[in-house]
Amino acid sequence: MTPVLFISAFLLAGGGPGDDHIYVCDGTDIVRTQFEDGYMHLRLSGESMILLRAISGSGARYTDGRTVFWIKGRAATLDDGNGRVRKCRVTDRG
Repeated sequence: MTPVLFISAFLLAGGGPGDDHIYVCDGTDIVRTQFEDGYMHLRLSGESMILLRAISGSGARYTDGRTVFWIKGRAATLDDGNGRVRKCRVTDRG
């Protein structure tokens, strides 16, 4: 893969260091994310957590061992580890 294609795929799969993203999950929940090197900071309903980059066959996957945020293009899935899985879509960057 050429460097330009690799960088483009990386940015579409979850952003780069310092990127802020806003997702709407299930049409109502607002999720704010900030990506750093190897981890992301996720904020949802006043709760804040750090999720580490994890192995993924497709897209970019982040987890703390319970919560999972899995990004594929402009869509994402948020699994809170308690049986609630939300479908998300990026709405704004920065």
